[in-house]
Amino acid sequence: MNDVDHSHLVHGRRQRPDGPSPVDVISVQSQLVYGHAGNSAAVPPLRALGLRVAEIPTTLLSNAPFYATLRGRVLPADWFAELLQGASERGLPQRAGALVSGYFGSVANGAAFADWLDTVLPSCPGLRYCLDPVIGDTHTGPYVEPGLERIFAERLLPHAWLVTPNAFELGRLTGMPALQQDDAIAASRVLLERGPQWVIAHSVSGVPGELVTLAIGREEVWRWASPHLPVDVAGTGDVLMSLLVAFLLKGHRFEDAVDRAIAGVHAALEATLAHGVEEFDVLAAAPAALGTPHRFRAERLA
Repeated sequence: MNDVDHSHLVHGRRQRPDGPSPVDVISVQSQLVYGHAGNSAAVPPLRALGLRVAEIPTTLLSNAPFYATLRGRVLPADWFAELLQGASERGLPQRAGALVSGYFGSVANGAAFADWLDTVLPSCPGLRYCLDPVIGDTHTGPYVEPGLERIFAERLLPHAWLVTPNAFELGRLTGMPALQQDDAIAASRVLLERGPQWVIAHSVSGVPGELVTLAIGREEVWRWASPHLPVDVAGTGDVLMSLLVAFLLKGHRFEDAVDRAIAGVHAALEATLAHGVEEFDVLAAAPAALGTPHRFRAERLA
């Protein structure tokens, strides 16, 4: 563990059972002190739905970067690689059902994760890797180091079972237009050729005042439309992924899991507006996903 003597941390335990603790999801994302993005957005809904989560941070930051000040830092790649190694040493990849990755913070962290993924996946046939390729958005442009896009495209996509880009990220990964529905479907099919079984393309433009979410699989295309709410907060994509993964692990059909995930995210946005707070009300997501699962109609396009 670097050059610091950590021997004082190692000690025996008087009594403990021999069985390893269960884990359902390994979540590799950013972590905040204040606010909700990355693990700080994704983990509360997962735990609210009864899933056991192992959190691996890629950053330790005071808040999201759109505030006037930002403290903390992206984890150095050697620290991050040691956390991944420690997860392997505890056998987490062999026990978990899903592995989620989001914001890496640096090209070096993305490469360290890809190296680790190459190592662990062959021994974990039951682990489904779900990739949120965090790159940027239409109103911000890219906000990650350019080299990460190549790591997503060349090293992570071939391993992913599910990938969840917003329309901007879908365009960046494919070099194709993807803001409109038909373009997003075409671009998603290009991503499917690189390995994933499913693409969730979200924040796609619909009619005025509407956002479209698309689920594109090898043999199916599904569409959901929801009202565009006048609120811009971090963490919506992270909560969408976490709810989707949670319901898939609970055995729901894919389209039903997406139904619930969209309902949960929309309700959390409504709660954020209703409470007049500056951060995403993530605690509203799981109850809504359970209580109003089919709020937005699923339309099968293919």
